[in-house]
Amino acid sequence: MSPSSDRLVSEKVEPVSGSFDAASMAAGIPGLPLAFRWRGREYRVAEILETRKSFRDCHSGSGERYVDKHYYTVRAESGETMTLYRARTGSKADEWVLYTVSGAGKTPVRVAVLVSGGGTNLQALIDAEAAAREAGGATYEIVLVVADRDGTYAIERARKAGIPAELALPPKGVPRPEARRAVSDRVLELARAQGAEAIVLAGFLTIMSGPVIEEYSGRILNLHPALLPKFGGPGMWGHHVHEAVLASRDAESGCTVHLVDAGCDTGPILLQRRVPILPGDTPDSLAERIHAEEHLAIVEGTKLLAARLRP
Repeated sequence: MSPSSDRLVSEKVEPVSGSFDAASMAAGIPGLPLAFRWRGREYRVAEILETRKSFRDCHSGSGERYVDKHYYTVRAESGETMTLYRARTGSKADEWVLYTVSGAGKTPVRVAVLVSGGGTNLQALIDAEAAAREAGGATYEIVLVVADRDGTYAIERARKAGIPAELALPPKGVPRPEARRAVSDRVLELARAQGAEAIVLAGFLTIMSGPVIEEYSGRILNLHPALLPKFGGPGMWGHHVHEAVLASRDAESGCTVHLVDAGCDTGPILLQRRVPILPGDTPDSLAERIHAEEHLAIVEGTKLLAARLRP
């Protein structure tokens, strides 16, 4: 593996208890943890490819040199090549660090899903991930679900699937822009903590703003229940969208998956799915027909984003 293909990480990992290489420890060498957790996922060592040491000079000026770090390059059972090290400080607080990783294309993209309601689109993503994983070809992994409303059934869906679920509630009594910024900043904090590489807005009603837009530029996906650029922008959500579509007398409607930018429903479109508007349609009947397409679109869009991040 060429050095240019290695991705610098330099993040602490959590060794799995009881997984240390006892033979190395008996020889006075730091026992490599043969299983460890990084960014919420457990990795197991299939093979040690290389070991090496770095040295440092003695602070006393004696000219002696001491081992500074023990490096281990390993192949994980999931296919990645990873280099880990442990600093030799002599302290019980010594920590293992994942230095570099390569072959990351073999791992699913870590996704945070944001929701506001019942979470049927979230369930479509959960089911599609499970089916792909069973077939050995999952391209994304939902590592976090965040709701901006308390009591949403989407949170229960996440917990049933074993996915960490959190709330990002808007503060009360502040202007709407401040509330949106507070929710967005909380989402960024939670996404960072879970090592999310992408964010999917699956029926999320808070308009995102602030640093999260820049930090996750090109990696935030939104699902909108209309054919953008028509019927988008502030106030265009839920039944408001479908009422506007019917009032326009358009012949069709549908849903759009697009990347999020600093505007509202203005980012680049990735895909659209269309449905005809039928005689006698109501906002509810139109919404129901579009919901079925949304479940397909959100999965397809998330896979497209994952393919962009894992070319």
